[in-house]
Order: sequence, then structure tokens, then C-alpha cells
Amino acid sequence: MGVITEQIEELDFSSASEEDRRGLYEVVATWVVEDSPGKKRPPYEACVARWELHDDLGFAPPRFVVARQAGKIIGYGEVRISEAEANAHLATGNVVVLPAHRRRGIGTALLRAMLSLVNGRTVIEAWSVFADSPGERFAAARGFRVVSTMTRQRLTLGDPPEIGELPAGYELVTWKGAAPEEFVEAYVEALNGIRDAPQGDTALDLTRNTVESIRREEAGAVPVRWIVLLLHEGQAAGVTVVELNPAVSTVAEQLHTVVLPAHRGRGFGRLIKAYMLHNLEGVETIFTRTSSNNEHMLRVNHSLGYEDTFIYMGVQAKTADLQA
Repeated sequence: MGVITEQIEELDFSSASEEDRRGLYEVVATWVVEDSPGKKRPPYEACVARWELHDDLGFAPPRFVVARQAGKIIGYGEVRISEAEANAHLATGNVVVLPAHRRRGIGTALLRAMLSLVNGRTVIEAWSVFADSPGERFAAARGFRVVSTMTRQRLTLGDPPEIGELPAGYELVTWKGAAPEEFVEAYVEALNGIRDAPQGDTALDLTRNTVESIRREEAGAVPVRWIVLLLHEGQAAGVTVVELNPAVSTVAEQLHTVVLPAHRGRGFGRLIKAYMLHNLEGVETIFTRTSSNNEHMLRVNHSLGYEDTFIYMGVQAKTADLQA
């Protein structure tokens, strides 16, 4: 019997066959169950939606390289790049190989092939690396360093918590979908206030939102979002954002929560998150990720009923070092 060798090639997900889409799904679903602590097999529709849409940080849908054996996908590498000028230096990526095919150089071959997709980005980061997993060992062996540690949390919605009273001069504005014209500038200012939140040494820049970038994002294919904006005498004071899971209408993701420096120390972070929970019609479960170093926000989330589920890492390497 002849030796079966692996074939590495690019794959355009938008035009991929249903067989190849299912093949990608089987690889990622196996990885989630095998390597991710306490996680269940994800719905197929949720994976497809994630691969077809911009992510919640504005990075474009991924481009793929795949490894095949006898035509079957046994591993893949994905690369996302951002159209935002602030992140023109950065690509995000992930390499996943079925357990039965690991430790044979396939992951390394996929990583090398991914570099042709980074479009000149000088840094690559992976944000779903779990401690004591094959992924951690693979990343370390190829020169990636840990730049952030994140805590994943889950909230099962019951009766919404009490909101508390707003001091004089403050008001809350809420909407679903595109930002109203009269509030979009304050929304941008509040989002950009995240600049001093603990983020480790990641190369990601979250602070360069503009009215134009927000409108471009809203015009694209993005999931439904709810926003609660805190104003003080008409000016931005804080914001929190929740995004509906595009494939599971009862699940949402708590994204950015920011209170601007002049308004901190008064419990507004918890207040605006609590207020948000009164607006999420039909949502039963919310997930969020928070820097493990952000003890304040972890405490706020715990006070609202969030439970820690697992911890994961972000790792980083220079693309030039990976090409060497």
C-alpha cells in the first residue's frame, strides 16, 4: 500500500462545497470538545456564521488554508485581517488539526502556508489558546509568547438585577442596531475610552473608532447589537454593548463596557450592565470575556451573576520570525 501524503491548499469559504464546510466544522468541533475545558460541541450554524461575518473586533471573515488526506479535511489554518488603519500591522489566526493527525508536522505546514494570507501584517496573534493543551505546546514550540490571559464567563438570565439610581445630570440612552445620528459621536467617544483597560501586551488597538468606521461596520453584515450609552449633561460618560449570537437567538455576547475616567468610582459599570439586562428580550444566556488582570470588572460581573467557566490565553509572534 502506498503512503498517503497530506495536501495543503487555500480554501475560499464563500465558495466552498457543503462537504468542505462540514469538513471544517468537524475539525473545529473536535478541537472544542478535545482541547477546550468544559466546552460542548458547537452548533454547525454558529460556526458557519462566525466564518461568514466580521468578528466582534472588526476583523474580516477568515481566509483558510486546509490540510487534506485522501480529499478529506484533517486540519486548517485561518487568518483574519482588519480594514482599520489602527490594526494594519496585525493579523489574527488559528491552527487546528484533528487529534489523530497531530505531531506529524501538519500544523507547522499550515502555519507556514497561512503567512501568504497575512497581506503584509507584521504581527500575528491567536486568542484561543488553552493552558496545558496541545495548542499551548504547539504555540510555544514555534516561538509564540503569551501576551494576555482572559477569563470566560457565563450568565444564565433570570430576574434582572436592580439598576440603582442615576445621579442628577446623568441619563441612559439605549438602542438596538445602528446608532442614532444624535448619539453616534458620544458613542464613539465612549468606545474609545477603553484605551486604559487591562489588555496585557496584545498588539490589538481598540481605541481608533470613528463615526465613519462605525457607519461602515453598521452597513456591513454584522449581528444585532444592543447599546446602553451613559451621558452626563449630554456628553459621553460610559457605554456597554451586547451582541446577539447570529445562529442561536437565545444566546448573546457581552462585549465592551467602558466608563470614562471622570465618571469612575461611582458604580456606573455595574449600573449600565444591569440596565442592559432589562433590554435583552428573548436572550437566555450571555457569555463574556474579561482580562484576568481586570479584577474590578470580574467582580462587577460576579455581582451580576456571571460564573467563571475557563481561562484562555492570547499568544503573539512576529510574522518575520515565523518565516525564518
